[in-house]
Amino acid sequence: MSTGGIACIGWGSLLWDPRSLPMATPFAADGPRLAIEFARVARDGRVTLVIDSDPETASIETFWTRLEVADLDAGIEALGRRERIKPAKFGDWIGAEGVDGVSRGTASEGTRSTMRAFLRDQGLAGVVWTALPARTPTGEFARPSLGALLEHLRSLEGEALRRAEEYIRRAPSIVVTRNRARFAAELGWTPLALPPNPGTPGQGD
Repeated sequence: MSTGGIACIGWGSLLWDPRSLPMATPFAADGPRLAIEFARVARDGRVTLVIDSDPETASIETFWTRLEVADLDAGIEALGRRERIKPAKFGDWIGAEGVDGVSRGTASEGTRSTMRAFLRDQGLAGVVWTALPARTPTGEFARPSLGALLEHLRSLEGEALRRAEEYIRRAPSIVVTRNRARFAAELGWTPLALPPNPGTPGQGD
């Protein structure tokens, strides 16, 4: 069990492209179980993974790393910078929970309860995660339908198509979701054979 420290939860490109994230340890594949789905269309066209609001979405195990930061506020700032989120939006789009009762970001009570249990189990002082909302192909902050996502992906060309396929296929194989299964069936974008622990110490949207 860990003693103190700030953790960061990951499930998508943060694992293979941590960039400036100040990681003290590689990502471990025993993070909290969260309802994750491909439900956000990024500005560059990728369909990315976010915590899903659909109550029927199954929870899956995520990854986590300990950060080299002094406190929870520094962890929020570090993840926000890596995710290229404007500082004014850190309070909404970077989730955080601390053992001292601090709660930040937009999250359901279920997600917060899961994070608090994770803190207790790991003996950590705090945890941060990306709390970006779902987003449709037209830019609306709402959960897009599977049909809309497939239509969007089929419309991509060139570099945008390459990046979209890479993101979906590079997501860890343990990230098994309904949308991912359909992307594989409809587009042939099956998971790549990558190590189970892709992160090493050192793209959401």
